Amino acid sequence: MKPNRRKNLIFDFDGTLVDSSGGVVISTNYALESIGEKNRQPEEIKRFIGYPLEKMFHHFSDKSYQEFWKHFQEKAKIEVTASAVPIGRAGDVLKELSEEGYKLGIGSTKIRIHIKKILEKLGWQDYIATYIGADDVTDVKPNPEAFIKAMVSMGADNTNSIVIGDTVNDILAAHSAGIPAIGVKSIFGGYDEFLKSKPDFVINKIEDLPGLLRELKS
Repeated sequence: MKPNRRKNLIFDFDGTLVDSSGGVVISTNYALESIGEKNRQPEEIKRFIGYPLEKMFHHFSDKSYQEFWKHFQEKAKIEVTASAVPIGRAGDVLKELSEEGYKLGIGSTKIRIHIKKILEKLGWQDYIATYIGADDVTDVKPNPEAFIKAMVSMGADNTNSIVIGDTVNDILAAHSAGIPAIGVKSIFGGYDEFLKSKPDFVINKIEDLPGLLRELKS
């Protein structure tokens, strides 16, 4: 990897830059109740954040995913944006990297409208060149499609890009696309399993990213 050539940064969203887990918990339990299933504890739900919604659903129910998805999105269009907060000083990090000349993108398992609304709520929209959501791809992570589409939209390729994410799926998707990955310790846990996916570099918090990038250039 030649860090000095890599000026395109593609971020995962949930768990890496934002925490919207409160809205995800509310929306999940609303959808489960709507199809006749019992509520789940927040900790049960949060450990699936950053993974495909369908994976979480099939862990909780064998009923119709389409019905669950409909009710989840009905509630999530309000609750997910309302609950979203930055992780640490993520906004300052995005501003700093943008001012240093990095082009920033997002590849997420969130649907596009939720990403858009959260970026606008947090005032980050001017820092992000492109964002790819779950409804922009045929297959979500660990399939690399979201990261590949983000690269194409940014006019980048895997020789000048880096992925930053907090889950196994982020690292697997990045490596499948031939992109090095910086792993961020997730606020939702699962660190030991995460390390098994072999991120190229690991940081404890998003605030450590600018320093690592400068160090890699030196």
